[in-house]
Amino acid sequence: MKTDALPSPTLPTDVAELQELLLTERARRELAEAEAQRLHALAQVPILNPNPSLRLDASGQLLYANPAAEALAHELKSNGPSRLRPQLLHAATQALRTGEVGRREVVANGQHFVLHVVPLLEEQTALLYLTDVTDQRQAEKRNDELREFYETVLAHLPAVVTVLDPDQRYRYINPYAEPDPAARQARIGRSFADHAATVGLPGAVVTRRRRLFERAVQSRQLVSWEERWPGPEGEPNLYWLCYYQPVFGPDGGLREVLCYGFDITVRRQAEARSRQSEAERDAQQAFTNLVLDLNPNLIWVRDAEGRTIFENAEMRRQRQHIADVGKAVSMEAAMSKEEIQQAILADQQVLNTGEPLTTQFSMRLANGETVWYQTVRCPLVPADGTTQVLGVSTDITALKQAQHAAEAAATARENFLANMSHEIRTPLNGVLGMTSLLAKTGLNEQQLNYAAIIQHSGRHLLNVVNDVLDMAKITSGKLELEQSAFNLCDSMAHAGQPLAIQAQEKGIRVVGTLLRDSCPHPWVLGDSYRLNQVLINLLSNAIKFTPVGGTITVGGYFVSETEDTLTTEFRVTDTGIGIAPEKLETIFQEFTQAYADTTRQFGGTGLGLSISRALVQQMGGKLTVQSELGKGSSFSFITTLPKASPEARAAALAPQVPVQEAAVRGARVLLVEDNPVNREVAQLLLEGHGVIVDEAASGIEALELFELHRYDVVLMDIQMPGMNGLEATARIRAHAEPTKAATPILALTANAFRADAEKYAAAGMNDTLPKPFDEAELLSKLASLMAGGSALPKTKAPEPVIAEPEPAAPAPPEPAPVAAPPTPSASAATAPLYSLGLLRETAHGSVAFMNRILTSFHTNTPASVAELRTALAAADWPAVAAVAHRLRPSLNLVGAARVVPHLQVVESKDAPEAGRRAATEGFIRELTALLDGLPERVTA
Repeated sequence: MKTDALPSPTLPTDVAELQELLLTERARRELAEAEAQRLHALAQVPILNPNPSLRLDASGQLLYANPAAEALAHELKSNGPSRLRPQLLHAATQALRTGEVGRREVVANGQHFVLHVVPLLEEQTALLYLTDVTDQRQAEKRNDELREFYETVLAHLPAVVTVLDPDQRYRYINPYAEPDPAARQARIGRSFADHAATVGLPGAVVTRRRRLFERAVQSRQLVSWEERWPGPEGEPNLYWLCYYQPVFGPDGGLREVLCYGFDITVRRQAEARSRQSEAERDAQQAFTNLVLDLNPNLIWVRDAEGRTIFENAEMRRQRQHIADVGKAVSMEAAMSKEEIQQAILADQQVLNTGEPLTTQFSMRLANGETVWYQTVRCPLVPADGTTQVLGVSTDITALKQAQHAAEAAATARENFLANMSHEIRTPLNGVLGMTSLLAKTGLNEQQLNYAAIIQHSGRHLLNVVNDVLDMAKITSGKLELEQSAFNLCDSMAHAGQPLAIQAQEKGIRVVGTLLRDSCPHPWVLGDSYRLNQVLINLLSNAIKFTPVGGTITVGGYFVSETEDTLTTEFRVTDTGIGIAPEKLETIFQEFTQAYADTTRQFGGTGLGLSISRALVQQMGGKLTVQSELGKGSSFSFITTLPKASPEARAAALAPQVPVQEAAVRGARVLLVEDNPVNREVAQLLLEGHGVIVDEAASGIEALELFELHRYDVVLMDIQMPGMNGLEATARIRAHAEPTKAATPILALTANAFRADAEKYAAAGMNDTLPKPFDEAELLSKLASLMAGGSALPKTKAPEPVIAEPEPAAPAPPEPAPVAAPPTPSASAATAPLYSLGLLRETAHGSVAFMNRILTSFHTNTPASVAELRTALAAADWPAVAAVAHRLRPSLNLVGAARVVPHLQVVESKDAPEAGRRAATEGFIRELTALLDGLPERVTA
């Protein structure tokens, strides 16, 4: 009963009426108290609600907030900055405007809420209910992270992983199974039979998989098997170890089947080779025993206690000979006590140090005959792990008898060469000089221009690679810039020409404006290589980020000049991908790219622009950029350089004076290099200047030659199999004779940009020379080391002299393309198989020199190809990289440009395995083609 149903009270007329009135009033009060209790209970609902509840009027004024909304209410009332206040006010205003209940998600103080807004149009207020979904969102985030983790694991797992539905159709395929994303997506929903038909697998494989799938489902257990797939185009078969793992739902029904497999081709091939070699091993053992017994040297093995446990036939025959001549019981009986003691100490030294040891000893037989032996002792570790001593004793009696005569002959020969050196040096220097000039005659202007560009680009490339290491000097302000005279227009144009050709091969149009158009005589004083380094970096970036069909504009512009200075601007503009405004400054930070995936998509380390800006700043200029995302970028820098005086300009145009041959002629050099082609090149260059060269193909061989002769300088390769250059250097520096230990050592390395000069110096090397080396720089360093000091500082090659146009020559009517002289258009894949330009230049036109190099290349490269095939089969990528590193200088010498992309991948430590495998296969393919196409001899 409602209270408003009771009759209105009236004044009582008697006691009965008064009593009825009191009863009515009591009922009214009881109903009111019940209603009050109900309303009180209802009022507790928003108060006790753990989720915030708010009430706002149309002006955004807070009318009510339950205790859970206390923090939000405080934020709404405050005047400070708030991310939540505008969201709540906007939601309330929108609900009152539309009259509809609104729903959205908001974040407040690290908590996630679902906001429901209920408009009360009559009162022009809005009720805001916030439901805390923070735990739900955090759980969703954890689920997303967990899913991303498993997807990452599956994406990088080096195994085939697929998921099949009950109808044997693909639900999931990981990248290892199908690297191409489009092809991977296309296979979803298809069966293995469809895939087998696409790739040409035998039907028997499909039938077997269907049967094994049914077995796994019926047995409800893991099923494993091996498969053999035919190799592509005659290659060996591929072997896979596969598994089916059925997955059932809570209802017992089949949900899916996991299928994963591992490539065990290498293992199966190794097992086949092992089985094949078992029979060969027995034959090899018999052959080894025969070789040992037929060996004329004494070969023996002793254990740590000095017991002889092996002797070859020659050793036994020698024992019998000693017994027959001297009636001695044993060989040791024919040796003196001192010789026996020395032999025991020698064995102990090998056992203790684990290093080989070479000694000499003699035995005086009863008939007065003295026999000399040279013994090489090496540690020998058999299968049981014990250490024994393997000795090989060679009869050097005849050598000992001839030693004094040989030493006398060597001394006489050295004296003769020393006395004749001056008389031979002068005419031979003239002969070599005239021969060099003759090799450079008969070239037309275009050929001279080609040669100048190639020389300039080669020198600059090596210089830029080495100069990357100068970043520390740049940041510390210790980098010294050269101050030499050069033609600013010619220098920058030559630096850009090779990159212009690269852009054209990519399908990019390159146009530009020569500085000479606005500045006829741009001769300045400065560091041309540093300026070229900046321009090359900007051009390289433009090519990298400009798609096919785009345009790159390169220009040099006159800005201003005074009597002493010239101010110019160089600008590189492209129509590439552009840079977002917020990224324009970060691109100049060290090791920073505009976007996180830039390195993955385009390559690079993010260091080039940082170096470029620092170089321009040190020259007093500034490198700036303007860019619009999706439309391209424009980089420019302005420099103010001193003008070159007429004297400095004349000095720059004057012919460069080479190192005088007198400084190195007659010197004796030990060349240590494992690559036969590299040895051939260095030997011919040095012998052409009167240097006596002894060759060693390994560190061990170098030490043996070093013991026999005295050398003015040692040219030491760094990376060699067995004992490397650093180890050999340490052995030389530890030589007992101080004079020989101090022999100057010049390090040779093909990776000059990664060379650690401090490490080489710590090993005892005097200087470093990068390969491929410049002839003049090699002679300069040799001359300096022979003079008794440190090597001369590395000097930059002079700019090629390009004649300026005659004053009467007409200016071009429009901006000329910045490109190299015309060459046959070809992509990288269709580049020439080889080019003998660098070899001809290195040989100074000598046909004999070129033929020796070509013959050496054809003789030694097939073995390297075999090494590559073996390393590829075993997936031994460090071995592939080592072979590539060894071949790189030779390939550069014969101009094998098509192998360069493969070399970059196989020598990279960060390349994925699939990329290394593809690059190695391409490397082998190009090397084979090069061996077939490269001539073994030239006639002119």
